[in-house]
Amino acid sequence: MNALKPVFFLLVCIVFQQHTFAQKNKDKRGTYHSFGVQGMGSYFFGDVSSGIKTIRSGFGTQYLNKITSAFAITVDLNYIRLVADDESVSNVRRASSSAAYIRNLHMRNDVVELGVHARYELFPCNDYFSKREKINAFATIGLGLLYTNPQARDSTGHWRNLRSIHTENHTYSKYTAYIPVSLGMSYRIANHVDLEFEFGYRFTFTDYLDDVKGQYVDPSQLQSGDARYFANRSAEPTDQFNGHSRDLNYIQNGLGYPIVTSPDGYSYVSSTAPGQPRGTRFGLDGYFVAMVRIVYIIPRRH
Repeated sequence: MNALKPVFFLLVCIVFQQHTFAQKNKDKRGTYHSFGVQGMGSYFFGDVSSGIKTIRSGFGTQYLNKITSAFAITVDLNYIRLVADDESVSNVRRASSSAAYIRNLHMRNDVVELGVHARYELFPCNDYFSKREKINAFATIGLGLLYTNPQARDSTGHWRNLRSIHTENHTYSKYTAYIPVSLGMSYRIANHVDLEFEFGYRFTFTDYLDDVKGQYVDPSQLQSGDARYFANRSAEPTDQFNGHSRDLNYIQNGLGYPIVTSPDGYSYVSSTAPGQPRGTRFGLDGYFVAMVRIVYIIPRRH
Protein backbone atom coordinates (compact mmCIF):
# COMPACT_ATOMS: atom_id res chain seq x y z
CA MET A 1 0.00 0.00 0.00
CA ASN A 2 3.04 2.28 0.16
CA ALA A 3 2.65 2.79 -3.60
CA LEU A 4 -0.57 4.69 -2.86
CA LYS A 5 1.13 7.39 -0.80
CA PRO A 6 2.43 9.50 -3.75
CA VAL A 7 -0.98 9.41 -5.46
CA PHE A 8 -2.81 10.25 -2.25
CA PHE A 9 -0.39 13.11 -1.58
CA LEU A 10 -0.89 14.45 -5.12
CA LEU A 11 -4.68 14.40 -4.76
CA VAL A 12 -4.53 16.16 -1.40
CA CYS A 13 -2.24 18.84 -2.84
CA ILE A 14 -4.51 19.41 -5.82
CA VAL A 15 -7.64 19.65 -3.70
CA PHE A 16 -5.99 21.95 -1.15
CA GLN A 17 -4.40 24.19 -3.79
CA GLN A 18 -7.56 24.57 -5.82
CA HIS A 19 -9.75 25.08 -2.74
CA THR A 20 -7.38 27.79 -1.51
CA PHE A 21 -7.42 29.43 -4.93
CA ALA A 22 -11.21 29.38 -4.99
CA GLN A 23 -11.40 30.94 -1.54
CA LYS A 24 -9.08 33.75 -2.58
CA ASN A 25 -10.90 34.28 -5.84
CA LYS A 26 -13.76 36.67 -5.15
CA ASP A 27 -15.32 35.97 -8.54
CA LYS A 28 -16.63 32.41 -8.31
CA ARG A 29 -18.78 32.55 -11.39
CA GLY A 30 -16.86 29.64 -12.94
CA THR A 31 -17.69 27.25 -10.09
CA TYR A 32 -20.71 24.99 -9.73
CA HIS A 33 -21.95 21.56 -8.67
CA SER A 34 -23.36 18.86 -10.91
CA PHE A 35 -24.81 15.37 -10.74
CA GLY A 36 -24.45 12.71 -13.44
CA VAL A 37 -25.60 9.19 -14.27
CA GLN A 38 -23.50 6.97 -16.49
CA GLY A 39 -23.53 3.74 -18.42
CA MET A 40 -20.30 1.99 -19.29
CA GLY A 41 -18.58 -0.92 -20.93
CA SER A 42 -15.69 -2.85 -19.37
CA TYR A 43 -12.76 -4.82 -20.78
CA PHE A 44 -10.83 -6.91 -18.26
CA PHE A 45 -7.02 -7.13 -18.47
CA GLY A 46 -5.58 -9.88 -16.31
CA ASP A 47 -4.42 -13.50 -16.40
CA VAL A 48 -7.60 -15.18 -17.67
CA SER A 49 -8.18 -14.38 -21.35
CA SER A 50 -10.39 -11.53 -22.51
CA GLY A 51 -11.56 -10.18 -25.85
CA ILE A 52 -14.50 -8.60 -27.62
CA LYS A 53 -16.73 -11.48 -26.49
CA THR A 54 -16.00 -10.75 -22.83
CA ILE A 55 -16.88 -7.02 -22.87
CA ARG A 56 -19.62 -6.33 -20.33
CA SER A 57 -21.58 -3.36 -18.99
CA GLY A 58 -22.01 -1.31 -15.84
CA PHE A 59 -23.64 1.83 -14.50
CA GLY A 60 -23.05 4.48 -11.87
CA THR A 61 -23.41 8.00 -10.59
CA GLN A 62 -21.10 10.98 -10.29
CA TYR A 63 -21.06 14.11 -8.14
CA LEU A 64 -18.87 16.99 -9.33
CA ASN A 65 -17.70 20.10 -7.51
CA LYS A 66 -16.19 22.65 -9.92
CA ILE A 67 -13.84 24.46 -7.55
CA THR A 68 -12.08 26.71 -10.08
CA SER A 69 -12.58 27.62 -13.71
CA ALA A 70 -10.43 24.65 -14.80
CA PHE A 71 -10.35 22.16 -11.91
CA ALA A 72 -13.03 19.97 -10.39
CA ILE A 73 -13.27 17.18 -7.84
CA THR A 74 -15.59 14.27 -8.62
CA VAL A 75 -16.89 11.39 -6.52
CA ASP A 76 -17.96 8.32 -8.49
CA LEU A 77 -19.90 5.24 -7.37
CA ASN A 78 -20.04 2.50 -10.02
CA TYR A 79 -21.15 -1.09 -10.43
CA ILE A 80 -19.24 -2.91 -13.19
CA ARG A 81 -19.22 -6.52 -14.36
CA LEU A 82 -15.84 -7.91 -15.44
CA VAL A 83 -15.67 -11.14 -17.45
CA ALA A 84 -12.89 -13.35 -18.80
CA ASP A 85 -13.00 -16.77 -20.44
CA ASP A 86 -10.11 -18.75 -21.91
CA GLU A 87 -12.21 -20.83 -24.29
CA SER A 88 -14.18 -17.93 -25.79
CA VAL A 89 -11.18 -15.98 -27.05
CA SER A 90 -8.52 -18.66 -27.63
CA ASN A 91 -7.90 -21.35 -30.23
CA VAL A 92 -6.33 -24.70 -29.41
CA ARG A 93 -4.84 -24.86 -32.93
CA ARG A 94 -3.13 -21.49 -32.64
CA ALA A 95 0.25 -21.59 -30.90
CA SER A 96 -0.16 -18.14 -29.30
CA SER A 97 -3.37 -19.10 -27.49
CA SER A 98 -3.33 -22.90 -27.17
CA ALA A 99 -2.00 -22.73 -23.58
CA ALA A 100 -4.96 -20.57 -22.55
CA TYR A 101 -7.37 -22.96 -24.26
CA ILE A 102 -5.86 -25.89 -22.40
CA ARG A 103 -6.07 -24.01 -19.07
CA ASN A 104 -9.85 -23.54 -19.55
CA LEU A 105 -10.47 -21.03 -16.77
CA HIS A 106 -13.17 -18.37 -16.69
CA MET A 107 -14.53 -15.82 -14.26
CA ARG A 108 -16.98 -13.03 -13.67
CA ASN A 109 -16.47 -10.32 -11.08
CA ASP A 110 -19.14 -7.79 -10.15
CA VAL A 111 -16.98 -5.00 -8.79
CA VAL A 112 -18.14 -1.86 -7.00
CA GLU A 113 -16.02 1.29 -7.29
CA LEU A 114 -15.94 4.28 -4.96
CA GLY A 115 -13.45 6.82 -6.27
CA VAL A 116 -12.39 10.44 -5.85
CA HIS A 117 -10.95 12.09 -8.96
CA ALA A 118 -9.16 15.34 -9.69
CA ARG A 119 -10.31 16.65 -13.07
CA TYR A 120 -8.70 19.26 -15.30
CA GLU A 121 -10.61 20.84 -18.19
CA LEU A 122 -8.80 21.92 -21.34
CA PHE A 123 -10.91 25.05 -21.90
CA PRO A 124 -11.59 26.85 -18.58
CA CYS A 125 -14.69 28.96 -18.16
CA ASN A 126 -14.30 32.05 -15.96
CA ASP A 127 -17.93 33.05 -16.42
CA TYR A 128 -21.21 31.47 -15.34
CA PHE A 129 -21.68 27.84 -16.36
CA SER A 130 -24.15 28.91 -19.04
CA LYS A 131 -21.20 30.50 -20.88
CA ARG A 132 -19.13 27.31 -20.91
CA GLU A 133 -17.71 25.95 -24.16
CA LYS A 134 -19.97 23.92 -26.41
CA ILE A 135 -17.32 21.20 -26.58
CA ASN A 136 -14.62 20.64 -23.99
CA ALA A 137 -12.03 18.01 -23.12
CA PHE A 138 -10.76 16.85 -19.75
CA ALA A 139 -8.32 14.50 -18.02
CA THR A 140 -8.68 12.85 -14.61
CA ILE A 141 -6.61 10.97 -12.06
CA GLY A 142 -7.82 9.68 -8.74
CA LEU A 143 -7.80 7.15 -5.96
CA GLY A 144 -10.51 4.71 -4.99
CA LEU A 145 -11.64 1.62 -3.12
CA LEU A 146 -12.79 -1.44 -5.05
CA TYR A 147 -14.99 -4.30 -3.84
CA THR A 148 -14.18 -7.50 -5.73
CA ASN A 149 -15.74 -10.98 -5.79
CA PRO A 150 -14.48 -13.35 -8.53
CA GLN A 151 -16.79 -16.24 -9.38
CA ALA A 152 -16.83 -19.25 -11.70
CA ARG A 153 -19.45 -21.79 -12.78
CA ASP A 154 -19.30 -25.33 -11.48
CA SER A 155 -20.30 -28.46 -13.40
CA THR A 156 -23.99 -27.86 -12.59
CA GLY A 157 -23.94 -24.31 -13.95
CA HIS A 158 -24.06 -22.58 -10.56
CA TRP A 159 -21.83 -19.57 -9.89
CA ARG A 160 -19.46 -20.08 -6.97
CA ASN A 161 -17.42 -17.52 -5.04
CA LEU A 162 -13.75 -18.30 -5.60
CA ARG A 163 -12.09 -16.21 -2.89
CA SER A 164 -13.16 -18.58 -0.10
CA ILE A 165 -12.18 -21.70 -2.06
CA HIS A 166 -8.43 -20.85 -2.18
CA THR A 167 -7.60 -22.32 -5.58
CA GLU A 168 -3.92 -21.34 -5.22
CA ASN A 169 -3.74 -21.83 -1.43
CA HIS A 170 -3.59 -18.08 -1.09
CA THR A 171 -5.79 -15.67 0.86
CA TYR A 172 -6.66 -12.26 -0.59
CA SER A 173 -8.99 -9.46 0.44
CA LYS A 174 -12.38 -8.61 -1.03
CA TYR A 175 -11.25 -4.95 -1.05
CA THR A 176 -8.40 -3.32 -2.91
CA ALA A 177 -7.31 0.18 -3.81
CA TYR A 178 -7.21 1.37 -7.40
CA ILE A 179 -5.97 4.37 -9.37
CA PRO A 180 -8.33 5.57 -12.11
CA VAL A 181 -6.98 7.61 -15.03
CA SER A 182 -9.05 8.80 -17.96
CA LEU A 183 -9.53 11.19 -20.85
CA GLY A 184 -12.89 12.54 -21.89
CA MET A 185 -14.92 15.15 -23.68
CA SER A 186 -18.12 16.99 -22.86
CA TYR A 187 -20.82 18.37 -25.15
CA ARG A 188 -23.31 21.01 -23.99
CA ILE A 189 -26.77 19.97 -25.13
CA ALA A 190 -28.76 22.41 -22.97
CA ASN A 191 -28.14 25.24 -20.53
CA HIS A 192 -28.00 22.87 -17.54
CA VAL A 193 -27.22 19.60 -19.29
CA ASP A 194 -24.01 18.09 -20.71
CA LEU A 195 -23.33 14.83 -22.49
CA GLU A 196 -19.92 13.35 -21.62
CA PHE A 197 -17.79 10.57 -23.08
CA GLU A 198 -14.92 9.16 -21.05
CA PHE A 199 -12.35 6.42 -21.60
CA GLY A 200 -10.05 5.22 -18.86
CA TYR A 201 -8.11 2.48 -17.14
CA ARG A 202 -8.22 1.21 -13.56
CA PHE A 203 -4.82 0.30 -12.09
CA THR A 204 -5.62 -2.00 -9.19
CA PHE A 205 -3.40 -3.22 -6.36
CA THR A 206 -4.36 -6.89 -6.64
CA ASP A 207 -3.50 -9.73 -9.00
CA TYR A 208 -6.60 -11.68 -8.00
CA LEU A 209 -9.48 -9.95 -9.78
CA ASP A 210 -9.71 -13.21 -11.75
CA ASP A 211 -8.54 -15.50 -8.88
CA VAL A 212 -5.43 -16.37 -10.89
CA LYS A 213 -1.84 -15.37 -10.22
CA GLY A 214 0.81 -18.03 -9.63
CA GLN A 215 1.34 -21.75 -10.20
CA TYR A 216 -0.78 -24.87 -10.08
CA VAL A 217 -0.74 -26.21 -6.54
CA ASP A 218 -0.25 -29.88 -5.72
CA PRO A 219 -3.84 -31.11 -5.17
CA SER A 220 -2.81 -32.83 -1.95
CA GLN A 221 -2.06 -29.38 -0.53
CA LEU A 222 -5.42 -27.84 -1.43
CA GLN A 223 -7.98 -27.44 1.31
CA SER A 224 -11.06 -29.02 -0.24
CA GLY A 225 -12.57 -30.87 -3.16
CA ASP A 226 -13.92 -27.57 -4.46
CA ALA A 227 -10.39 -26.13 -4.46
CA ARG A 228 -9.13 -29.09 -6.47
CA TYR A 229 -11.98 -28.78 -8.95
CA PHE A 230 -11.72 -25.03 -9.57
CA ALA A 231 -7.92 -24.90 -9.45
CA ASN A 232 -7.40 -27.01 -12.57
CA ARG A 233 -10.13 -27.46 -15.18
CA SER A 234 -7.91 -28.43 -18.09
CA ALA A 235 -9.40 -31.95 -18.41
CA GLU A 236 -13.03 -30.81 -18.41
CA PRO A 237 -14.82 -31.80 -21.64
CA THR A 238 -16.97 -28.62 -21.55
CA ASP A 239 -16.28 -24.96 -20.99
CA GLN A 240 -18.84 -24.31 -18.26
CA PHE A 241 -18.92 -20.57 -18.95
CA ASN A 242 -20.73 -20.95 -22.27
CA GLY A 243 -21.41 -24.68 -22.61
CA HIS A 244 -19.05 -25.27 -25.55
CA SER A 245 -17.52 -28.71 -26.01
CA ARG A 246 -13.73 -28.76 -25.83
CA ASP A 247 -11.35 -30.50 -28.22
CA LEU A 248 -9.59 -32.79 -25.76
CA ASN A 249 -8.70 -35.16 -28.60
CA TYR A 250 -6.53 -32.55 -30.31
CA ILE A 251 -4.90 -31.55 -27.01
CA GLN A 252 -3.81 -35.17 -26.46
CA ASN A 253 -3.09 -36.36 -29.99
CA GLY A 254 -2.37 -33.14 -31.88
CA LEU A 255 -0.38 -31.31 -29.21
CA GLY A 256 0.91 -34.38 -27.39
CA TYR A 257 -0.32 -33.48 -23.90
CA PRO A 258 -1.96 -36.55 -22.34
CA ILE A 259 -4.57 -36.32 -19.62
CA VAL A 260 -3.13 -37.55 -16.33
CA THR A 261 -5.43 -39.16 -13.77
CA SER A 262 -4.24 -39.76 -10.22
CA PRO A 263 -5.31 -42.85 -8.21
CA ASP A 264 -7.92 -40.77 -6.39
CA GLY A 265 -9.52 -39.61 -9.66
CA TYR A 266 -7.97 -36.14 -10.05
CA SER A 267 -7.47 -35.43 -13.78
CA TYR A 268 -5.54 -32.72 -15.59
CA VAL A 269 -3.69 -32.12 -18.86
CA SER A 270 0.01 -32.88 -18.40
CA SER A 271 1.10 -29.32 -19.31
CA THR A 272 -0.82 -28.02 -16.28
CA ALA A 273 0.86 -30.24 -13.70
CA PRO A 274 1.61 -28.91 -10.18
CA GLY A 275 4.34 -26.28 -10.31
CA GLN A 276 3.49 -25.17 -13.86
CA PRO A 277 2.36 -21.54 -14.42
CA ARG A 278 -1.34 -20.99 -13.83
CA GLY A 279 -1.17 -17.23 -14.29
CA THR A 280 0.10 -16.06 -17.66
CA ARG A 281 0.69 -12.32 -17.29
CA PHE A 282 3.23 -10.30 -15.34
CA GLY A 283 1.85 -7.47 -13.21
CA LEU A 284 -1.34 -6.59 -11.39
CA ASP A 285 -4.84 -6.92 -12.83
CA GLY A 286 -6.78 -3.97 -14.20
CA TYR A 287 -9.52 -3.07 -16.63
CA PHE A 288 -10.56 -0.53 -19.22
CA VAL A 289 -13.82 1.40 -19.01
CA ALA A 290 -15.69 3.45 -21.60
CA MET A 291 -18.45 5.68 -20.24
CA VAL A 292 -21.34 7.77 -21.51
CA ARG A 293 -22.69 10.22 -18.94
CA ILE A 294 -25.61 12.61 -18.72
CA VAL A 295 -24.75 15.55 -16.43
CA TYR A 296 -27.18 17.98 -14.83
CA ILE A 297 -25.62 21.22 -13.56
CA ILE A 298 -27.32 22.29 -10.35
CA PRO A 299 -28.54 25.89 -10.46
CA ARG A 300 -27.06 28.15 -7.81
CA ARG A 301 -27.58 31.66 -6.61
CA HIS A 302 -25.16 34.14 -8.14
